[in-house]
Amino acid sequence: MQSMIKYVMLVLWILGVAPSAHAEGSQYDTLTDLNLEITLQESDILLADNRVPTSTTSVPNIPDSAFKKPVFTENDLHMYLGLGSMAMGILAAVSAGDAEGDPDLLNTVHYTAAKASWQLGAAAVGTGLWAHWDDFHLEDGLLDRDNLHVILGTLGVIGYYLAVKQAVDDYNDPNVGWPNESHSNAGMLGGAAMLTAIVITW
Repeated sequence: MQSMIKYVMLVLWILGVAPSAHAEGSQYDTLTDLNLEITLQESDILLADNRVPTSTTSVPNIPDSAFKKPVFTENDLHMYLGLGSMAMGILAAVSAGDAEGDPDLLNTVHYTAAKASWQLGAAAVGTGLWAHWDDFHLEDGLLDRDNLHVILGTLGVIGYYLAVKQAVDDYNDPNVGWPNESHSNAGMLGGAAMLTAIVITW
């Protein structure tokens, strides 16, 4: 009887262990499948990162001329007008002796050069304000180079203009008849201011 009981227990034990072993094997296979699936997903991600783009971005065709500096700029115009004004001021100064006593003063080189000096200077100031308006900031102080350039250039033009105006007024005044030499003071001060304005930005 005892042997029969032992036999039955052995059978039951075998039957109990076998399903457990089968279950463990199934769990192992499931984990293996999961690891394989995770590995495959990681491989897909790596392949996705290294994919060749299927579309390209079109770049506009910009001609090289768009990057080239223009032959003649607004700043160039401003510069040459300022230099021309200074040159005419110098010519007016050196030709003053030849104009002295000439009854036809308004047709002399001295008067023509003096008139051209303030007209070119006024044009230089105008083009300078147009081309360099953003460079002029009073909050930087009056001694800032750009601010000083504007102030001295403007004073130079005013000096040239006042010299010419005073000379013409004296010439047309029947009580005077000839320009007073004091008009040259305004012209020389204007020339000094104009020259300084050019030098500090050269």
